[in-house]
Amino acid sequence: MAGSAPSPPGWQNTNPSTLPAFLGKQPPPPDVSHYPQSSARPPSGWQDKDPSTLPEFLKNLPPRPDVSQYPQFPNDKSASFGGYGTLEARQVTRILENAGIPCCICGIGALIYYGAARLRRDWEICVPSESKDRAEALLKSENYVDEYISLPPWPFQDLGSLSHTYTRFKSTGVSFYFVLVPSKDVHLPCEPQTFQRSHHDLPYPKLDILIQSFLETNDNVSLADAIDGSNVSEEWGVENLDLEGEVDLEWAKWKNSIILQHAGNGFGFGLNPTKKVEKRWLWEFMVRNKGGRRGWTQPTELFATRFRLHGDSDPWLEERDGC
Repeated sequence: MAGSAPSPPGWQNTNPSTLPAFLGKQPPPPDVSHYPQSSARPPSGWQDKDPSTLPEFLKNLPPRPDVSQYPQFPNDKSASFGGYGTLEARQVTRILENAGIPCCICGIGALIYYGAARLRRDWEICVPSESKDRAEALLKSENYVDEYISLPPWPFQDLGSLSHTYTRFKSTGVSFYFVLVPSKDVHLPCEPQTFQRSHHDLPYPKLDILIQSFLETNDNVSLADAIDGSNVSEEWGVENLDLEGEVDLEWAKWKNSIILQHAGNGFGFGLNPTKKVEKRWLWEFMVRNKGGRRGWTQPTELFATRFRLHGDSDPWLEERDGC
């Protein structure tokens, strides 16, 4: 009948005579059309509450960034390989390399390369700290004015990161975004001899170099992802990593000071840990617990780690669209 609500799909709307016996006498589904409905949007969290009702440590936090005025590009075409942007990233690295600026993919992109299941917003391209300004000026120069657009930093801060302070670049007319990351910020030696190439000729830090950086910075989340993605053994670490001494607390203090500088009068969100930790202990703890990081959807008989099946090949040896 005109104006009536459409019937919900399912066996309940099938002719009972066509159903198996155990379904033929089932009661009809309840009618919820008259149940009270609310059009009000529920608050998204403590940010929407009355500040006077919040605990002291939350009262003086800065408001959430307003991204409504951030540049939008709704007519952009998708990046290469179904949106991954691998070919666009390769173009950027080749521009930098041709200018004598070594570079490699770092951050989430490097974790993906080594098998971690992570989602990437922007490509992070590591350059030597002393070359960062020159690399940025190159991409903003007249030679590439038609290729790239420079944008304000993305206003949301990641844990322990300075990504919210970096100039954000995008390809003109293509939904591909990237940032240039100074090597000191991620504790990586950005030198050609520390790189290896993917099947699409993108430079990545060698696995031992990447994992060493996570050890030095006491980045437990990234360290766990790298271990579980690469499925390296405890013995591999003994043979390939520097496990003597403690994590780099001087680096952590330096990084935290920069984060706090950019926080202004606000709250320094996601500071890097400054507790003394022995690198050997950290390595042993993280690698010995990779089985415990599996979830209920990754049974032991099938999964070596939460990212790897028993007997599968190393992901970085395979040709993949996203790397």
